[in-house]
Amino acid sequence: MRRVGERGITLIEMMVAITVGLILIAGVVQLFVSNKKAYRVQEAANVLDENARYAANQLEYHLRMADHWGGVKASDVTVDGGVAALAADCKPASPTISATGVQGFDGAGANPPLACIPKADYAADTDVVALHFAGPLRIDSATVQKDATGLYVRAGVGRRAMIFDGEDIAKLPGDLYDPAKPDPDPIANYGYNAVVYFIRGCANQDLTLATPVCDAKSDTTPTLTRLVLSGNQLVQEDLVAGVEQMQVSYGVDTNGDRSVDRYENATEVTGANDWPNVVAVRLSLLVRNPELDPVFTDTATYQLLGGAGGTTVAVTPAAAVQHYHRKLFNFTVQIRNTTRG
Repeated sequence: MRRVGERGITLIEMMVAITVGLILIAGVVQLFVSNKKAYRVQEAANVLDENARYAANQLEYHLRMADHWGGVKASDVTVDGGVAALAADCKPASPTISATGVQGFDGAGANPPLACIPKADYAADTDVVALHFAGPLRIDSATVQKDATGLYVRAGVGRRAMIFDGEDIAKLPGDLYDPAKPDPDPIANYGYNAVVYFIRGCANQDLTLATPVCDAKSDTTPTLTRLVLSGNQLVQEDLVAGVEQMQVSYGVDTNGDRSVDRYENATEVTGANDWPNVVAVRLSLLVRNPELDPVFTDTATYQLLGGAGGTTVAVTPAAAVQHYHRKLFNFTVQIRNTTRG
């Protein structure tokens, strides 16, 4: 019997098969890469929304606490003469130890409007908001007196209040402190709070410096930041990376009915000495996606609240950062301690 011959594949057939296989694999890899990029951009968009919500939540809380003085009007709050000035205060524009509940500052150029904000940290042309208030919780006098660095507010409801050093509580006037009855109703102690919100030009400061600031070694991610009074100094707390712009306008009550009659920017309110009459604040936050999208270019012009006379401020992303997706968030907060009278 004759044997049947067996045949394999030729070299040309093998090369064709390999080529077709490589093309298919390349297509699958490209699809995977594209899907991964799309997922990362979408995930970053979700992070953007979450960051914006958190930023709004933090701002809203402190704005609603602003001008709380334990049942005392801001005009009846004084500062004890024994309170020492802070080494790095926000003076002269906005003293850190103050009974002005809300005070804003329009950004103009690269120089920060407050001395307590380092120039290297400040993001040019962004607004700044300073808030002062008594904390929500009562604190017993024995605890207050043991605090050698903390500031407090002692308030007699409907009469007057005083900002003082904790260890000096026994030196307060007799109508505010009686050693025989250190905690009588309706007199109470509250922690004193000062918070300054601004936009910093980086997310991570150069920690090799004695005083960390943004420099050439830092990233360039703008970040919502606040200065918080801790003891006898202001401490920076970075909150949300990616907040590029903050513009603020202020609702002023001109006839005493505790409702907004007009919105103005900070310069206008300061010029009319109307900070005690601010009953609402409108904020615009321009927040960008943390993920770079090289196939996307954002050349839109965003209209942010905060212009003169209640108008808007036009902001167009710089060419270097146009490959980021971004969103504009507007919200209004009532200064409830002012509107309650």
